[in-house]
Amino acid sequence: MKKISLPIMCLVTLAAALVFFATTASAMDDGHDMHTSDRVGKLFHESMQKGYMLAYYLMDLRDQGDDKAADHSSGDHASHGEKQMDKPHHIMVYIMDKDHKPVTDAKVGFLINGGDKGTQKIMAMYMGQGFGITADMQAKGGYEIALKAVIGDVTLMDRFSHEMN
Repeated sequence: MKKISLPIMCLVTLAAALVFFATTASAMDDGHDMHTSDRVGKLFHESMQKGYMLAYYLMDLRDQGDDKAADHSSGDHASHGEKQMDKPHHIMVYIMDKDHKPVTDAKVGFLINGGDKGTQKIMAMYMGQGFGITADMQAKGGYEIALKAVIGDVTLMDRFSHEMN
């Protein structure tokens, strides 16, 4: 039987270790990924509240062009008439619990201050592994966005600023 040289054996061992650690890291990371491809819009804020991870995505419905956005936002908003476009911004919040599982049962509300409309108080609806609203953030400038989510006996509060250009 032919002996395998030490450098060859080291390279094979190193390659096997790299494959093992790369696949393990990838598998472990899957549960933590807040930027999955099934989310629509642009990520514009992330936070941690009481061990829960919150990721906020913003989409201008007037710019709808891809099928994913249309599917996610319940169809063609142009067919809903002019009144629907009074609120052309779709905001989604995706909440993951302490075990990195999506929260699917919660009461979520937004309070948005700023712009021409003053204060907007909107209850979110569950859709696509997250909670979504439509709002009017057409006026350029700063907006203060507050969220309240009640998940069982846990109440999450989050507040942040966002600049619309």
